[in-house]
Amino acid sequence: MRKFRNFTTIVALTFVAAWISGCAGCASPPEPQSMSPTEGPETGGTTVRISGDKFDMKNGVVVTFDGKAGTNVNVPSETEITAVTPAGAAGQSAAVVVTNNSKPEEPVTLGQKFVYTDATPPNITASEPSDGTIIAEYDDSLKVNVAVSITFDENVDSQSGAIAVQVEPTPDSMSQESGPVLGNIGGSDNMVTFVSDAPMRAGRQYSVTVSGVTDTAGNAMSEPYSFSFTIASPEKVNRYHVRKGDTLPTIAARPEVYDNDKLWPRLVEANQDDYDFDRDRIYEGQWLWVPRGTAWGD
Repeated sequence: MRKFRNFTTIVALTFVAAWISGCAGCASPPEPQSMSPTEGPETGGTTVRISGDKFDMKNGVVVTFDGKAGTNVNVPSETEITAVTPAGAAGQSAAVVVTNNSKPEEPVTLGQKFVYTDATPPNITASEPSDGTIIAEYDDSLKVNVAVSITFDENVDSQSGAIAVQVEPTPDSMSQESGPVLGNIGGSDNMVTFVSDAPMRAGRQYSVTVSGVTDTAGNAMSEPYSFSFTIASPEKVNRYHVRKGDTLPTIAARPEVYDNDKLWPRLVEANQDDYDFDRDRIYEGQWLWVPRGTAWGD
């Protein structure tokens, strides 16, 4: 009978030893319940507070965001954790998992997810015309149609920024016109456009500066972007073939004539002896002499 009692005691002690070495004193899994805030920039660095229960103050916890470990994890109490988010991707909804470092390690996923917001400013990938473009082909030197557009690497608010356009004469132009160019800004998706109020002219360089444009998340360009293009001067003519709608001032204003509408009296003086010339009635298809040189004050 004594032997049986000893055997029973040994068996009981064996179970006790197994319990002590196995699950005795094991911590309960964490019970995360809520998190604040639930969103932050894609660059990371957001400090979140996770509330719940049974967080391991002694051994600490691990907090991951879609498998990437948070940093600076603190457990000030069994009901609170703070952690700093790692970097993510804009628009990513990351699963948040909390694991006590004590045994057994039982990861528990929070019901809320952390959403990464866009924190990257928009960048310009192309412009039209591209920087340094020389436009040499056009039908009308007084009305050169140039579509100015700027393309970004993401969708932007076309009305959020500014486009400043300046015009200057080219070295071979006869005019000294310079100053701002007025126009309208438009666009959609990832493109911003500029349409000038008045037609662009040959013999001019146009400089464009884009600034302050924001993406749909409100991130603004980090710095202004500038480019320029040139509309080449046409060859100067000694005779001009009158177009429909021309007047002597508009003819004189043409870059291939005088590039100056105030010089139209020269045309009268040079052509007044032509039997077919009437200063008050010029017509389409008529040829006019275009005098120039030192004798004319050039």
